[in-house]
Amino acid sequence: MLPASKYHGCGNDFIILREEDATGYDLKTLIPAVCDRHTGLGADGFILVRTCPLTMIFYNCDGSRAPMCGNGIRCFAKFCLDEGLVDGECLAVETLAGPKMVTVASRDPFLAQVAMGKADFSPESIGVEHSGPALDFPVPVEGKKILVDSFFMSTVHTVWFVKDPEDSQTQRIAGLICESPLYREKTNVNMVRVLNRHTIQMRTWERGVGMTLACGTGACAAALDAYRRGYCENEVEIRLPKGRLTVQIDRDGSVWMSGPAKRIGKGEYEI
Repeated sequence: MLPASKYHGCGNDFIILREEDATGYDLKTLIPAVCDRHTGLGADGFILVRTCPLTMIFYNCDGSRAPMCGNGIRCFAKFCLDEGLVDGECLAVETLAGPKMVTVASRDPFLAQVAMGKADFSPESIGVEHSGPALDFPVPVEGKKILVDSFFMSTVHTVWFVKDPEDSQTQRIAGLICESPLYREKTNVNMVRVLNRHTIQMRTWERGVGMTLACGTGACAAALDAYRRGYCENEVEIRLPKGRLTVQIDRDGSVWMSGPAKRIGKGEYEI
């Protein structure tokens, strides 16, 4: 039996357990099985918690590693508090994208702010061959060239400004952009509609997952790119199908994300 908990942040859901509880399991087999929505517990991602030093080890539902997850790290923080693994409101968390500081603003309801750091616009950071930043970057899809902005915001992100992020055809094309051979390790694709200078609507096609209800790092990428283009102010609300995130951008380019996290359940998974 595998002890596990399930959490979500704005509908982006995760299976979370302590690293030692997964000892001896083949994670490449275990993770897709546990995350399967028909025969497992069902989740977008799988998180292992290492306590010393405090580390979030994040996997997509297909078993592939990802550097960071914005919704996942808030759920990680709540799990650590729920399980008594940490004491205090400020958590310094190690990730593959570097250390992240999580500050708990409220425990009930749970709300946390994450210092996401700055974006990296170098083509090397996103695995593309390009002479400079991949902004207004043409991606060939079905005989057309789609102009997108791609950069590293705690993981590889592509921002695509569209008329309707909920449109099924738009979402299908986002999946093709994700799989484009131009990106060495694929890319997350954020379909973004700016509603006004303080509000953005967004959907995300995540590499290794597909369409998700929310993406925290994607929300940060969307807000930063919209702000960079002059479409919005430096603090915006990101509207998602199952919740809201707030993203703030400092003058030096540092990005801060605030949002909720909730435990769905806790129990054991029968292997």
